[in-house]
Amino acid sequence: MPRPVQIDRRQAFRAARDQFWRCGYAATSMQQLLRVTGMGAGSFYAAFGSKPALFAALIDEYARWSAARFDSVREQHRGFHAIEAFLDDTLVNLSDEDRRKGCLLVNSALEFDGVQPELHALVTAPLAALQRSFEACLVEATDDGALQAGIESAAAAGLVMTLVQGLRVESRRGMSRAQARQRIQLLISALSQDSH
Repeated sequence: MPRPVQIDRRQAFRAARDQFWRCGYAATSMQQLLRVTGMGAGSFYAAFGSKPALFAALIDEYARWSAARFDSVREQHRGFHAIEAFLDDTLVNLSDEDRRKGCLLVNSALEFDGVQPELHALVTAPLAALQRSFEACLVEATDDGALQAGIESAAAAGLVMTLVQGLRVESRRGMSRAQARQRIQLLISALSQDSH
């Protein structure tokens, strides 16, 4: 008898992630997931449970990966330098293909807003955590005397988050690296005590 095909669960997980990333959650059917993962329905449900369960696991992994990147940056930088380095790492210094995909969290937050509250909450929680990380960096900038006087770190973190989400969307629409870099620098300059 021929041996059954062995599926690499990790590879299937990544293939499903890329499918959701390219097409969105609603436009990704179970048939597409079975095709890209190379799994039969029984194997898929045994490995991942369901489409929503798989998506939740993907979001959890993506959020942990993003948080780890920020933590790595903060080991080397603080304040504005940490924010700038993280944004360069995740918005500018990417392949054109990755930049065109945008951010899985931002893409999904836009898709689910007002449509699927549970999934919206799932993807916006890591975005809120990212904003808290920005705020921690801006508290450092305040302590260093680098944040412009009169600007609260929480409000500035909200502004940074607004820019980040906008840049993610603009990257999908073809914004160049140079344009992204310029906008990051303009934001830092606007918040910086040195420019006033």
